[in-house]
Amino acid sequence: MYQKEEFKLLMEQYVSGEISPEGKARLLAMLDDPEYSGEFDAVLRENYDSVEIHTASPEATQKFITNLKRRMDAFSQSDDLDFPVINFFNWRKIMAAASVLFVVGLGTYFLFQNDSKHLKVLASKKINDKDAGKTGAILTLSNGSKIVLDSVGNGLLANQNNTTISKTNGGLVYEANNDAQVVYNTMTTPRARQYHLELSDGTKVWLNASSSITFPTSFAANERKVAITGEVYFEVAKDKTKPFKVVVNDMQINVLGTHFNVNAYEDEATVNTTLLEGSVLITEKSKKIILKPGQQAQKQKSGVIAVNDNVNLDEAIGWKNGLFYFENANLQLVLRQLSRWYDVDIVYENGVPSRAFEGEIQRDLKLSQVLRILEKNKVHFKIEDKILRVMPD
Repeated sequence: MYQKEEFKLLMEQYVSGEISPEGKARLLAMLDDPEYSGEFDAVLRENYDSVEIHTASPEATQKFITNLKRRMDAFSQSDDLDFPVINFFNWRKIMAAASVLFVVGLGTYFLFQNDSKHLKVLASKKINDKDAGKTGAILTLSNGSKIVLDSVGNGLLANQNNTTISKTNGGLVYEANNDAQVVYNTMTTPRARQYHLELSDGTKVWLNASSSITFPTSFAANERKVAITGEVYFEVAKDKTKPFKVVVNDMQINVLGTHFNVNAYEDEATVNTTLLEGSVLITEKSKKIILKPGQQAQKQKSGVIAVNDNVNLDEAIGWKNGLFYFENANLQLVLRQLSRWYDVDIVYENGVPSRAFEGEIQRDLKLSQVLRILEKNKVHFKIEDKILRVMPD
């Protein structure tokens, strides 16, 4: 549903002249998708009376798209974004009337509201903004030296006790020789960064923002053990002779070969271990829990562990797939995710509004674009440098 919201947001930006070159490219790609041709047609039909359009056939819609793309392609030859406003089908009036749907926990709201039968467009404002997070991390070697991975190119980075570390395609790969010795590295992702690496046994690891993993450059003969904070997704290489263990505070996850996600942020109420493939054994003091694919273990701060059999896997690993994915999420949970990904601190000016959110939003949008989507649920924001203020109604 959020893809449709993004589509209409990009259209509004194009009409107002504020669309970025990246946004323009994204909109052109969407216009090539028949799904959005239908969306155009739906907008025209829904607003037949208010925009006084006599016909809104699929053929007319496609003609509009073709003409729009021709103009956009022409403008794409220039870096000047102050281009004229298009007027096909009186588009500004259509945009003012268009109902932009945003499904929330208790109902449906609209970007453009009808106030005493007068249609109003939210004013475009030049505001502070934040770019989306990107690939980057800090690697701490066994001798304490640090490598900022954002700024290094592909190739060999280091050789530690006969284990080579190379950067390839935006990630790290560890390769251990037969006589490699066990020393430890730590990878840390600050806010607004994420990264992936391949351990010496072939296990693949993805780190979300504000996360870390401490691991041996070469695993010992009898086990593979790492320690994490934050949120990390694993695709563990199978090796029955060496169980793979993930330590999260006082909890341990034992696996042989499997795919799973661990969300262990300190500011979240629970530590969630979500299994996508294989099986895992979770141990915490005297507790032992075996998870099956599609299950999620939720460990409370008190130590109590509950198993959820109906977990939404898309929500659990949305971050890895480039999405914020919300399922009946309250405002605080949503903003904690934005805080980590956009490197902002959240300030509530007048308490925490009670809101619920459903759906998905791309993680490559600017913060202001995400906030405009969230504002459909009658909550308002103000960006001040690294402060995101939640404003009273």
